[in-house]
Amino acid sequence: MDDSAAVRGAIREVVEARTRFDVCEAGDGHTAVQKAKDNCCDLVLLDIYMPPPDGVETAAALRVVLPNTKIIGFSTLSKQVGEALVAQGKFDAFLSKLDGLTKLVETLNAFIPGSPISDWAT
Repeated sequence: MDDSAAVRGAIREVVEARTRFDVCEAGDGHTAVQKAKDNCCDLVLLDIYMPPPDGVETAAALRVVLPNTKIIGFSTLSKQVGEALVAQGKFDAFLSKLDGLTKLVETLNAFIPGSPISDWAT
């Protein structure tokens, strides 16, 4: 979920090319929750700074309807703020958008069951 269609498109292109995940896009939190429910998503990537509901509120809603779904925060927030959100259980992982798409792909691949690096992601 990202409110920028250009960002969503870039993420989709890279994720579909370099991971085994299927991609559903959403430009707002309400749509993200509905699409995640409809598609029984295993993982959701959320921008944190969004028009209401923001990524933190959307993550909370997802935890209620899909408690086993992994949620990754992907934002321009500082790593310290992102790590605090992970420590609070709001997200399963956090990446700064400044880390780039290669780091995003590595993190997503770590959440694939049976991945040699998935142990740290669970």
